Amino acid sequence: MRDSRSNCSGSGASVVRVVLVSLCVTLALAACTAEKEPDGLSLEKNTEFDGQTLRFFLTLDDGTKASVRSDEDLIGRMAAPTPMPGHLARALTFLKETEAGTSVAHALLSWDPDDPADYLTFGWWVHFPDQHPPVLSFEEVDDYIIIDGPELDHGVIPRVPADGTAAYTGQAGGLYTYTFGSDWGEDEGEFVIEEYEGVLVLKADFADGTLWGCIGCVGDLVTRRAHFGVFLGRDPKDVQGLAKDYELHLATAIIGKDGQFERKRLTLRHPERTITSFEGWWGGALSSRQDTDGNPRLIAGFSGVDFEESDGSEGIFIGSFLGLSNTFQQDGTSTPPLGSDG
Repeated sequence: MRDSRSNCSGSGASVVRVVLVSLCVTLALAACTAEKEPDGLSLEKNTEFDGQTLRFFLTLDDGTKASVRSDEDLIGRMAAPTPMPGHLARALTFLKETEAGTSVAHALLSWDPDDPADYLTFGWWVHFPDQHPPVLSFEEVDDYIIIDGPELDHGVIPRVPADGTAAYTGQAGGLYTYTFGSDWGEDEGEFVIEEYEGVLVLKADFADGTLWGCIGCVGDLVTRRAHFGVFLGRDPKDVQGLAKDYELHLATAIIGKDGQFERKRLTLRHPERTITSFEGWWGGALSSRQDTDGNPRLIAGFSGVDFEESDGSEGIFIGSFLGLSNTFQQDGTSTPPLGSDG
């Protein structure tokens, strides 16, 4: 499952084009505006994993097939935390050159060592057309955010309960940008891009077929390096932790028969800042594996919002999320994959 929605460019600066909310940001600490609304989620298979080797692949905007492998293209590998019961996790960074250009990708791989078919990957991919190291310009790139795993798509439709409710909690994270307005004194006009993490809470009402939730309502959003260090550097630059008090309220979305959901509405709140306008989106998919209550054991997806404040400050939050059912977190037990003999 991937999100690849933006197509924008900057002028006179190297541009990182991050997807989901048609976000343009520059690593030269200047911002640009987006060109269009998002088109929608793309539910497709983007990974293969056999317990040893991860193959990470996608179709680029120009239709070219691209792929990287953990046994051929890896430039970084380290242990990583995972919320999945019984799983191990690794953070993997890839670099691959071809005649058509260079791809840089990062994946957090979480898997059950006793059952490699039970895995999840969260990652991003940046392709630099017609460019090669050591100099890579972000002015013209293709960017993607990817969440994948057999239980999220791969042609299997989940069994969504006809009634009852379920609560899900987990982690959300991604990038945020902020351009300082007049309330910030001598910092007015300055721009920051950083990485955030926060607690996700979701509630599903299966009788109504609806889903809603919040990122940042439980605890604070934290500025922390997790997945984007290869571009942003090892240490956070936003020492003020600007993301701290924002809350991303995920508007009620309808769960489709295929277990997918999407809503082009997300409300952003802050206890002290006056937010004058915002526009947001969120969406994702329910797992095809059930917890012991018969509910999908997890929900994964993307979220994003851009906003303006009364003093002229502007910002964007974009990222992905993973929520586990409270039952699955407590007992760590779930059904075998649909269609298996288990």
